[in-house]
Amino acid sequence: GRLDGPTLETLIQFGWFTVIAKPLFLALRYLHEHGIGNWGWAIIIVTVIFNLLMLPTRFMMMRSSLKMMRIQPKVEALKKRYAHLKMNDPKRAEMNTEMMALYKTEGINMYGCCLPMLIQMPLFFAYFRVLQNTVELRQAHWFWLADLAAPDPLHILPIIIIVSMFLTQFITPSPGMDPNQRRMMAIMMPVIFGYSMWYFASGLALYWGTGNLINLAIQIGINQSHIGKEMHEIAAKRAAKKPGAGQKTIQGRR
Repeated sequence: GRLDGPTLETLIQFGWFTVIAKPLFLALRYLHEHGIGNWGWAIIIVTVIFNLLMLPTRFMMMRSSLKMMRIQPKVEALKKRYAHLKMNDPKRAEMNTEMMALYKTEGINMYGCCLPMLIQMPLFFAYFRVLQNTVELRQAHWFWLADLAAPDPLHILPIIIIVSMFLTQFITPSPGMDPNQRRMMAIMMPVIFGYSMWYFASGLALYWGTGNLINLAIQIGINQSHIGKEMHEIAAKRAAKKPGAGQKTIQGRR
């Protein structure tokens, strides 16, 4: 049945994230009360809608990444010119100025590559607050999950998060990144997030896992587009030029 009224509303405290968490809770409750009837499916539907709305920023990120890849030789040449300077040398400011001018000339937004993540993180914490503070989500079930406010008892969702994050990192080309950094990002980040979700509310893991699977599907689609193909070509050329290219490293694949 519907649980609302002034007494329930006063129990819901979302803190600093109220501006995001309250509309999120209202959207989940609306879906739950209008045909869905299950909080788990409501979380999945809201996550799918959010990711569809985020598609333009995802494409913006990929275009920014491609532009960054195209000018990478210019960036490296610029860094090489100033490589002899110490880190605290005032002349290094000139390098930064030239770098900014290069980005501006090429029409590159420095923050375009990380915009989707910057937008997703507040929603992540908003979900956390909703699941932590909403009475209606306690004891709410979804398939093997008996309580969306409690951790996944079978750890299925954390494993899905680890695998999907790793696959997305693995098939995303990043030729400008050092191979060791790339290996660390492809392995450590999924493990850290997955391990965190081992103990967080399963509803939060359901949101993050759903988003990861959508991101993986989008990346597979991007890899088949002309943008994705050009990025992989650049990545392959740069990998072939690097010393020790014959050694096994994690590279983006189609």
